[in-house]
Amino acid sequence: MTLCNGMGSESDFKRVPSRCGPAEPAPLPLSVAQRIAAFIDGRTHGEELLHELYDYVLEEPIPQRLRDLLSK
Repeated sequence: MTLCNGMGSESDFKRVPSRCGPAEPAPLPLSVAQRIAAFIDGRTHGEELLHELYDYVLEEPIPQRLRDLLSK
Protein backbone atom coordinates (compact mmCIF):
# COMPACT_ATOMS: atom_id res chain seq x y z
CA MET A 1 0.00 0.00 0.00
CA THR A 2 1.38 3.42 -0.89
CA LEU A 3 0.39 6.95 0.02
CA CYS A 4 -0.80 9.11 -2.83
CA ASN A 5 -0.55 12.87 -2.95
CA GLY A 6 -2.62 14.74 -5.51
CA MET A 7 -1.43 17.73 -7.47
CA GLY A 8 -3.11 21.10 -7.72
CA SER A 9 -5.59 22.56 -5.26
CA GLU A 10 -6.05 19.28 -3.36
CA SER A 11 -2.37 18.90 -2.49
CA ASP A 12 -2.83 20.66 0.88
CA PHE A 13 -5.30 18.06 2.21
CA LYS A 14 -4.06 15.13 4.28
CA ARG A 15 -4.30 11.81 2.50
CA VAL A 16 -4.84 8.31 3.82
CA PRO A 17 -3.82 5.08 2.09
CA SER A 18 -6.43 3.32 -0.02
CA ARG A 19 -6.39 -0.28 -1.24
CA CYS A 20 -8.07 0.54 -4.55
CA GLY A 21 -7.81 3.74 -6.51
CA PRO A 22 -6.54 7.12 -5.39
CA ALA A 23 -6.08 8.11 -1.76
CA GLU A 24 -9.13 9.50 0.01
CA PRO A 25 -9.14 12.65 2.18
CA ALA A 26 -8.67 11.90 5.88
CA PRO A 27 -11.88 12.06 7.93
CA LEU A 28 -12.41 15.25 9.95
CA PRO A 29 -11.81 14.91 13.70
CA LEU A 30 -14.89 14.73 15.89
CA SER A 31 -15.90 17.81 17.86
CA VAL A 32 -15.99 17.71 21.65
CA ALA A 33 -19.81 17.63 21.52
CA GLN A 34 -19.73 14.64 19.16
CA ARG A 35 -17.25 12.82 21.40
CA ILE A 36 -19.42 13.51 24.48
CA ALA A 37 -22.45 12.13 22.61
CA ALA A 38 -20.48 9.04 21.54
CA PHE A 39 -19.42 8.46 25.17
CA ILE A 40 -22.96 8.88 26.51
CA ASP A 41 -24.32 6.56 23.80
CA GLY A 42 -21.72 3.93 24.79
CA ARG A 43 -19.94 3.98 21.42
CA THR A 44 -16.61 4.88 23.06
CA HIS A 45 -15.03 4.61 26.50
CA GLY A 46 -14.31 8.35 26.47
CA GLU A 47 -10.63 8.08 27.39
CA GLU A 48 -9.40 10.65 24.86
CA LEU A 49 -12.25 13.00 25.76
CA LEU A 50 -11.53 12.80 29.49
CA HIS A 51 -7.81 13.38 28.89
CA GLU A 52 -8.57 16.44 26.77
CA LEU A 53 -10.97 17.86 29.34
CA TYR A 54 -9.06 17.15 32.56
CA ASP A 55 -5.33 16.55 31.94
CA TYR A 56 -4.49 20.16 32.77
CA VAL A 57 -5.37 19.36 36.40
CA LEU A 58 -2.41 16.95 36.56
CA GLU A 59 -0.04 19.86 36.02
CA GLU A 60 -1.30 21.75 39.09
CA PRO A 61 0.82 21.44 42.24
CA ILE A 62 -0.63 19.66 45.25
CA PRO A 63 -1.32 22.21 48.02
CA GLN A 64 0.90 21.86 51.09
CA ARG A 65 -2.09 21.38 53.42
CA LEU A 66 -3.27 18.42 51.34
CA ARG A 67 0.23 16.92 51.23
CA ASP A 68 0.42 17.22 55.02
CA LEU A 69 -2.95 15.53 55.38
CA LEU A 70 -2.00 12.67 53.05
CA SER A 71 1.34 12.08 54.78
CA LYS A 72 -0.34 11.35 58.15
